[in-house]
Amino acid sequence: MLFDTVDVEQTVDAEAALEFMKEATKLASTTELEDIGLKLEQKSALFQSQLTEDRIFSLEEEGFREMVGTMFSLRRKAKRLLRANSFDHLRKAIESLLYGEGDMAARFEVFVASIDGVEPAMKIAMASELLHFTHPDRYWLWAHWIWNPSAGNGALALVTQDGVDLRGATHGETYVKVGQALELVDAKGHAVGYSRSGRGYLGTDVFLACVYAVYMYTVFRVKLSQEFNRILPELPELVERVLGVHHEKPLVTGEAAQA
Repeated sequence: MLFDTVDVEQTVDAEAALEFMKEATKLASTTELEDIGLKLEQKSALFQSQLTEDRIFSLEEEGFREMVGTMFSLRRKAKRLLRANSFDHLRKAIESLLYGEGDMAARFEVFVASIDGVEPAMKIAMASELLHFTHPDRYWLWAHWIWNPSAGNGALALVTQDGVDLRGATHGETYVKVGQALELVDAKGHAVGYSRSGRGYLGTDVFLACVYAVYMYTVFRVKLSQEFNRILPELPELVERVLGVHHEKPLVTGEAAQA
């Protein structure tokens, strides 16, 4: 766990979490949020159709591009990644991240260091999405909108108690610490209700994206004019975009949908 002597109540600010979800449900219906949870299950099915241990050896560029297209910060970066890294290198890096030797912190760090062509924050998000959506019950999501170690902010910081420090010596160590905190947030969320828009960690993904969206609306209302606020997407759309599931057609069709 996060710290051996720290319990859930000392880590999770349940009052703040419930307040954020209360505000979110003023802007989106329960059904809309549950639909986003189902879209995340579709996204996970897409990743599993490409990246389970018995399928990753046959991963092709088209499948890689499709997965990158569901990543919020990387959805338009597939060409850049393929220009800077050979596809064979990318496939082997993904395989090592998901199934290689060594502990998770080390594998995560090696992956981030081995990918060229995009900023460190994008490589972090890419690694976490590959892990999380391939194995959604085992690994967790980390992007800078969830936790920004440089600024010490993000959705996770808004629902954890003051003094909870998630910074590690490396990106990999930080990923593990973020996961330990998210495990506590997830357990509390399913117990009291704020993570119930999706199965397991996917429900907590929806919750954290709602926290981020509510925070963004608050900031924009204070700093920007009403005219500008009108062009901001509605909360369900903003949550879908952050989670990479804002698509006009289903994410998964055919064989992948049945996997």
